[in-house]
Formats: sequence, structure tokens, C-alpha cells
Amino acid sequence: MGRLKPIVPRPRTTYVDEVIAAMRTAILRGTFEPGRRLSEVELARDLGVSRTPVREALRGLEKEGLLERVSGRGISVVEISPDDVDEIYTLKSVLEGVAVRLACHRVTDKELERLYRYTDEMKALADRDDIGAYAEVSREFHEALIRAAKSRRLSQVHRIVDMPIQRLRVFALSQPGRPHDSVREHRQILDAIARRDPEAAERLIRMHVGGAGTIVSKALHERGLKDGAGEPHA
Repeated sequence: MGRLKPIVPRPRTTYVDEVIAAMRTAILRGTFEPGRRLSEVELARDLGVSRTPVREALRGLEKEGLLERVSGRGISVVEISPDDVDEIYTLKSVLEGVAVRLACHRVTDKELERLYRYTDEMKALADRDDIGAYAEVSREFHEALIRAAKSRRLSQVHRIVDMPIQRLRVFALSQPGRPHDSVREHRQILDAIARRDPEAAERLIRMHVGGAGTIVSKALHERGLKDGAGEPHA
């Protein structure tokens, strides 16, 4: 069983957040693979905390859609099927379409400047073929875009929908030419927002998200046909 690094002792009230952050990272990076059953005892031992914050963290990650509780089997890391990917990316495209429409009216110049800086970072990382770092910056870009809509409820729903597929982002970006295509698409979306053109912004981001979903879904289908696996390991 993969192990986690012990958490440096901090005030008791921070333990749950620390445990959630450590476990979320392990799931998104593939340290805890899909379908893996998790043990409160082993997690508490590896992290150097009591079982109480671990139990609360498991509940929190279950709400985020990263873990699932199955009767008679305990709690395990959620597996994502091609059908799940299709459904999640469809929802994601709708939510981000709403977000950019709102952002066209609510984004500040400072926020736009920061979003453009993200695309500059992504371009540099794509040129270096640093897919892992690119995926992280891309995630930050989309989160900043959601924040620019200034809708608390939209942000909450988007997080629930988006979290389970974040671990597939690197896999999608590993397709030849995809990072540079992604940079271009991000900039086109921003240009539409800067022009305050909600119709164009929504159309572009739905094409962008839909394209990523198609890449991942196709790859999952192909992997399933080859070895019966439910999810690729990026």
C-alpha cells in the first residue's frame, strides 16, 4: 500500500484540512489508484494523526466525489468509466459556459490580466513539454475563470463536478499537439470575454471543454478494449 508522509503537528483545528489536502493530492496524482480501498487505521498511521480527522477527511472527500462508500466494502477511490466522463464533461461545459457569460459582465481588468498571464505560463510550459506543470496551471486558469463569474453557488457546483476528472487532465494533455491547441483555445476564450461577447465566449469554452472530454472518453474506450481497465494511469 502506498504511504503518505506524516503531517507536521499543527493546532488541532487544522488537522482535518491537512489530511484532506494530503489525500486529495494522493488521489489526483494517482498514488491512490481508482478502486483502491482505504483504511482509516493505515491512513492515520501514515499521516501521524488520530483516526478522528481521517474519518472526517474521508467524509469530505466523499462529498467531493473522489471517494465512494460501498456497502460491505468500506470506502474506496472512485473509478471513472467512459460514460462517467461523457456525463461529467457535458455538465462541465454547461457550467463553464454559464461562468464565461457572467464573467463578460463581471470580470475586472485585474482578473483579465491574471488570466492572460496564466496563458503565457501555459505557452511556456507547452513549449517545454512539461505536461504535469501545464495541467496544474490549466486547472488554476479554469478555477480563476469560475471566480471571475462571482457566483458562489456556481463555484460550489463546478467544484463538485470538476474534481473527479482532475486526475485525467494530464492524460488528456498527453495527446500530441493538445497543449498548444489548448493554449490557443484559452486565449480565444479570453479575447471574447475581453470584448464582452458572451455568445462567443460560451461557444468557445463549450467547444474547448467538449474537445477535452472527447479525447479522454475515446482513450478510455480504447484502453477498456485493450485490457479491460476502467481508467488509464497518467
